[in-house]
Amino acid sequence: MDDQWVELRWCVSRSHIAVCTDYLFELGASGVQEDYLPGEAPPPRQPWDKGPLPPLPEYKVLRSWWLQPEADRIRNMWDKEQRFLEQEQPQWLPCDPSQWGSDWKSHFKRHCLSDRLAVAPPWEALEGDLVIEPGVAFGTGEHPTTLSCLEAIAQWSEDEVWLSSIGNKRCLDVGCGSGILAMAAAKVGFVSEGIDIDSDAIEAANKNAEQNELSISFSTMSIHQIEGTYPLIVANLYAEVLEELSGELLRLVAGRLALAGILLEKEALVTQAFKELNLIRRRVDGDWVSLWYSSKE
Repeated sequence: MDDQWVELRWCVSRSHIAVCTDYLFELGASGVQEDYLPGEAPPPRQPWDKGPLPPLPEYKVLRSWWLQPEADRIRNMWDKEQRFLEQEQPQWLPCDPSQWGSDWKSHFKRHCLSDRLAVAPPWEALEGDLVIEPGVAFGTGEHPTTLSCLEAIAQWSEDEVWLSSIGNKRCLDVGCGSGILAMAAAKVGFVSEGIDIDSDAIEAANKNAEQNELSISFSTMSIHQIEGTYPLIVANLYAEVLEELSGELLRLVAGRLALAGILLEKEALVTQAFKELNLIRRRVDGDWVSLWYSSKE
């Protein structure tokens, strides 16, 4: 008979995290995971964030996993334990360890952007899809910022009036990560290039392009070294980085520009930096905002 596992999930006050964790180890836990309560995880802090740290939450969740006989033993001991009467009682939840190795796959889905463009992980891909293997570089199509840029590429690639007005179908993906945006543009007929300061990202992007049988130029070239103009530029970067690169992006764009990766509270940095362009779409998704622009005639 397969071993049966149970998860202990215990909500404790911040001042008691250390002593409660020690108690779980005393009971025989081989490891304890500390989590935020739903909705309380702070946004990632970036090097340019100069303000005070967000306040610490009043409560955290401690999680550990036990074989069923051990869980039964601990439950009996817990009823006699007097030290933690002021804390909430733990929850005991059944869990299936056979799923531990594959549960992460459930977070990655196939996204159909148009008749010509769909993005999927290998286990959900259909023939003709752009296939992205989740890995070291950011960009699988799941995050709303990535999806916004993919939507721009899909929509603009079907805008026949605009396409007939541009001299060439070139796309530049700034901060390309996994290369998903450059590859999406290549899938719908653009000659794509991608740049990123992270050499590991470039390695991943080249591998993804090869697996999708796409010919794309990926490099760590600085944006300051790029010459010419592009009718389509996509940049999924933090607001502070977009503001810093705004001069170069304005120099290079000659058509449409899709910006994402912008926290709602930092949107003004970007709108001010790109005010000389026409804003053609603004969309908010949770804490994130994406902005689509066109060059002024």
